[in-house]
Amino acid sequence: MNVLLSTFFPPELPVILLRLFLAFVAGAIMGLERERFNKDVHRTKAAGFRTYSLVCFGSCLFGLASIYGFSSNGTNNDPGRVAAQVVTGMGFLGAGAIMKYNGEVKGLTTAAGMWVASAIGLLFSAGMYVTAILAAFFAYLVLDFHRLFPHLFTFLKDKHVEDEPAEEPVKKAKAGQGGDEDD
Repeated sequence: MNVLLSTFFPPELPVILLRLFLAFVAGAIMGLERERFNKDVHRTKAAGFRTYSLVCFGSCLFGLASIYGFSSNGTNNDPGRVAAQVVTGMGFLGAGAIMKYNGEVKGLTTAAGMWVASAIGLLFSAGMYVTAILAAFFAYLVLDFHRLFPHLFTFLKDKHVEDEPAEEPVKKAKAGQGGDEDD
């Protein structure tokens, strides 16, 4: 009976559950920020609370499986191999988030955010709590930068609008719509 209980409830279970919970919370906070940003700019994005939570939580699961699931006789068989595959998988997901629309690249922040969320999940799985919490904090700051420094974004937006009219004659000339032909 003891063997059966230890199979379902290993001594590491409280630590495993703590790491999973912290990874979920970190991903959820990043995802909620992305949803708030999308609401502020009147956009709908596929990556928000659910995506970031699952990415961070899932990365932690893979890390925990590599640490606790594949050890034999108390010896861990290179957990870094699974972590490397998480990075590869996130590259695949991130590539799906990046789109080119009308010559403009979209989704880079989403892809980078999911990549960082997966790294945070792996940090939690390795028990690197302080590093993971600091990484999540800095990731949140970067994602929330537009709220922290709105004047910077207003300046950049105004600067971009001022630059656009100067580009218009060049575009017309390239398209053969220049005004010189009428003179």
